[in-house]
Amino acid sequence: MKLWEQALIALSILAVGFLLIDPFMLERAEAMSPAARDFFRAITDIGRSNWMLIPTATIIAFAVLLRRNHVGFRNAAGYGLIIQAASFAFVSIGGAGLIASLCKNILGRARPKFYEELGHFHFNFFAFDADHASLPSGHSTSIFAFATVVAILIPRARVFVYSIAVWVAFSRVLIGVHYFTDAVLGAILGTVFPYLVRDRFAARRWLFEYAPGGGYRLRGLRTQAWLGWPAGLRSSYDTADQPAQDPSAKQG
Repeated sequence: MKLWEQALIALSILAVGFLLIDPFMLERAEAMSPAARDFFRAITDIGRSNWMLIPTATIIAFAVLLRRNHVGFRNAAGYGLIIQAASFAFVSIGGAGLIASLCKNILGRARPKFYEELGHFHFNFFAFDADHASLPSGHSTSIFAFATVVAILIPRARVFVYSIAVWVAFSRVLIGVHYFTDAVLGAILGTVFPYLVRDRFAARRWLFEYAPGGGYRLRGLRTQAWLGWPAGLRSSYDTADQPAQDPSAKQG
């Protein structure tokens, strides 16, 4: 399909979400039992970016420090690998979260608690107010960015991490702080952004590289083994379902 056709389909689906699914999901959330609501409140903060960003920043700092104190090619390579992997996670999660924060404050969509007063399609642009910062969901963005980072680095964990991400994203809807479309758009942003970061890393041969048949792979079999890649995937993962890269791009 042409780009405009894809955009038309995406806008149509988004319109259905805004007009039909958002009010329906809000109604279902309000009808939940107190026990169910307590459960979703208990898991929703898994989507906070703090617990993802602070450890990765700490790992980067310690690895840089240790690399300076442990001289040697092998040590430098090992610490370099740790720095690159942690940097990939930090940039992917932090960058996606920053974009989400900017978008939600610029768009200024009213939170579900104002549904009766303002409806579900009220926007107060450039509000920079927490009550008008619903779209997209920051928790949903962060947890899906985290899940995507883990899925890229450790393919066999992707079902598990994406399952957690779905539960956390929907918890934002079911405790009434976000609409369904807020969570979905956050999930899309959180999923797409790490792939863009991976592309930039691969262009510089940081942690990733372009695979001969197209797509991407981690640099080196030892790196793949260290991250637990199954042997059958270590030379072929992510090459069959990705479009072939422009040869001129590989030279960058």
